[in-house]
Amino acid sequence: MLPENMYAAVPPPVASGRKGKQPKLLTDDKVKILLSYPNEWYVIGKSEKWISGVKANIESMTQRNISHLADKGKFEIQQRKNKDGYIDIYCRWIPNDII
Repeated sequence: MLPENMYAAVPPPVASGRKGKQPKLLTDDKVKILLSYPNEWYVIGKSEKWISGVKANIESMTQRNISHLADKGKFEIQQRKNKDGYIDIYCRWIPNDII
């Protein structure tokens, strides 16, 4: 018999180690796709209102998960209202060799 509060269990995987707010619009998975297809536009999300702060953080490369790419190129963001009344957010990666 095991002592109280002791039981067999497998430890969960190690956390990513990131602190602070995690990106919601331009996530790591979306960044991988954009880097794989440079200069190609993708809709990366929808919003009920126009975004400005998030857009500025992405374009200035200050968002934590993309800041290491600042010397390799830039992300460009465009916003367009769709027929449903939402704002589609488009993004593309432009490497320095294309600029």
